[in-house]
Amino acid sequence: MKIVEISQSGVHLKLYRGFMLVYKSGEEIGREPIDDIDCLLVYGYGVTYSHNLLVKFCEVNIPIILCSNNFMPIGFVMSTNVNYERKTRLQEQINVTLPFSKKLWQTIIKEKVRNQQIVLENADAEAKDFTYLIGKVRSGDIDNVEAVAARKYWKRLFGEGFKRDFDLGGINSFLNFGYAILRSCVARYLIATGLDASIGLHHKNKLNTFCLADDMMEPFRPFVDNKILKMKICDKDVLSPKYKKELAGFLDDRFLMKYEQLSLQNCIKKSVLSLLSSYRSKQDHLKFPEFK
Repeated sequence: MKIVEISQSGVHLKLYRGFMLVYKSGEEIGREPIDDIDCLLVYGYGVTYSHNLLVKFCEVNIPIILCSNNFMPIGFVMSTNVNYERKTRLQEQINVTLPFSKKLWQTIIKEKVRNQQIVLENADAEAKDFTYLIGKVRSGDIDNVEAVAARKYWKRLFGEGFKRDFDLGGINSFLNFGYAILRSCVARYLIATGLDASIGLHHKNKLNTFCLADDMMEPFRPFVDNKILKMKICDKDVLSPKYKKELAGFLDDRFLMKYEQLSLQNCIKKSVLSLLSSYRSKQDHLKFPEFK
């Protein structure tokens, strides 16, 4: 599946002989065959489109996902024609059984705790007991090993006095910002893949339209934590624009996944596709990048 992203500001998109052309300041800076595009994801400022391009995308059932200032999906341009593939994927999500959802959640939590262990090891903190915790995660994490690991994790990573609190500044503000970027990235790829982000595996809040994003981002949270650790942030630091830019760069950090060195952003895309494969086959095919 090819998801084309438009992140540059002030570009114009137009149709030309089966291609989507990308213009900036009157000059062509890129082109993509329409036949190769499965989804167009737009989060650049001031992007404009030709009417002919929008009509062509609707004719061939290519969805356009529009993202807001915080990079979260906020709207769609969809064809009124029947999109068999999207309907099939929605039905596959709806048909997922509770035992299978719990099995996938077990895999997700095991991966999260495993990555937390690696972050602690990178910080030269005690982490041996996390091997035991990983083995304790059962289907659906009915013993709530995730919470047990979290209590140990935060104190060992940032000190005994540290408390994870959304309303506090310092390290907490850096975590909040990093997680918001991570969540938006996961949500974009879920929607671009044709999945309904509101139908979660574990998270079920009726008011949350991104339950599935909150599920799938869990193994990636330690990647944010590790970035903050490398930045040597302390509770006295303020989340300035300079720090925001540096922290947001974690999506460009490269990791090994399926024998390829990929940016974390592309790893997230592949993880989302592995979830789609799991839904289709009714077997656990979830894949995540190797974290070191």
